Amino acid sequence: MTYIDEIINNPVKLSHYIIENRTKNNIKACDMTAGNGYDSKFILDKKNPEILYAFDIQVLAKNNTINLIGNRSNLKFILDNHKNIDKYINEKIDLFVYNLGFLPKGDKSITTDYKSVIESLKSSLKLLNKNGLILITFYPGHDKGKEESKYIGEFLKSLNQKLFQVIKYDFFNQINNPPYLVSIRKL
Repeated sequence: MTYIDEIINNPVKLSHYIIENRTKNNIKACDMTAGNGYDSKFILDKKNPEILYAFDIQVLAKNNTINLIGNRSNLKFILDNHKNIDKYINEKIDLFVYNLGFLPKGDKSITTDYKSVIESLKSSLKLLNKNGLILITFYPGHDKGKEESKYIGEFLKSLNQKLFQVIKYDFFNQINNPPYLVSIRKL
């Protein structure tokens, strides 16, 4: 398998490719679902952001992220639900990343919830700079993921096409509801 095949067949790798090739360095970024810290680490290593906010509700996620990344002056970890973004951020942001579902190797009963994701997306869209990106990886292979895919998808379809470009990178012919990526660019 070639490098480009790996990217095309994996929504997380595709989101990293988009981040690396479609965003500037020294951006202001926000990892809305820090999890084990891999998206945060990628953004910090590849884009050297002025600031990276990382949200998660689980202490385990905070510990895993800090253990992976270490202490960095441009990382601000926020142990709270991303729906509360307005309490912490009041500046324009160039990049938001969501990796929905549950914490890998964590408690699978603790998952993201479409209601709080939509609430945070509403705030994120207001904070998003012109030409800024929001990348969302969906995992519809489990019940909560199907629910997120449906309701967040309906919300994204309702966005004004004159203000936002929404693209869904999905597989048409794969079984078992594979993960997919959605990108939102503010026009």
